[in-house]
Amino acid sequence: MKHSVKFWFYKLKYILALVVFVIFIGFVGESSVVNRIGQQQDISRLKEEIDAYTREFERDKKTLEALKNDPEAVKDVARSRYYMKTDDEDIFIVEDEGDED
Repeated sequence: MKHSVKFWFYKLKYILALVVFVIFIGFVGESSVVNRIGQQQDISRLKEEIDAYTREFERDKKTLEALKNDPEAVKDVARSRYYMKTDDEDIFIVEDEGDED
């Protein structure tokens, strides 16, 4: 046994340091790879929410403009959203029960 443990330690110390560094960067701390992946998923989810709210804002903006300019739009919104009716109408609300497993 020509080579001792000390010899192998000196020979492999750079590889050992690299392995420790990779483990530290990959799994420990706020800037780890695992945290970065989670943060990217959060960013993607938040961007989708922003897009959904932007679409909803644009739709509501168009509805508001229609309500300001068209009296017929006021009737449509009152009937569809608030279930209001005129005196000579009857309203039937049909709801889907969905799956009740």
